[in-house]
Amino acid sequence: MSHAVARLRAARIARSAKPFLARGSRSVRCDDCRLVITHCLCAWRPRIAATSAVCLLMHDVEALKPSNTGWLIADVLADTSAFGWSRVAVDAELPALLRDPQWQPYLVFPGEYVAAERVVSE
Repeated sequence: MSHAVARLRAARIARSAKPFLARGSRSVRCDDCRLVITHCLCAWRPRIAATSAVCLLMHDVEALKPSNTGWLIADVLADTSAFGWSRVAVDAELPALLRDPQWQPYLVFPGEYVAAERVVSE
C-alpha cells in the first residue's frame, strides 16, 4: 500500500532514532490496513470516486499509529495528501497545494470551538 499516509509514515520512520511502540504493538498486523490480522479490513475496502480531495495535517507521530482515521481516509479516497504538522517548519508542497485554484480548502474542526459565522454546514 502506497498512499499519502503510508508515505508520511515511511518518512517518519526513516528519521526516527528509536522504534515507535504503540499500544498493541506486539500484535501481528496487516501490512496494508495496519489493523490486527483478525480485524483486517482489506477485503471490504471500497474505492470511492469523488470530486473532492482530502489534505491531512497530522501530528508528528500520528502517522506511526497502527490505526488512525487518516490511514482509513487514504485507503478509501485516492486523492489524499498527508503532511506532518509543525509550527516551525512547513513542507513546501503544502502552501502550493493550498494555492492551487482547483481546490477550495476547508478546515474540518468541531463547530463548537468556532465562531458561528465561520461554520460551513452545506
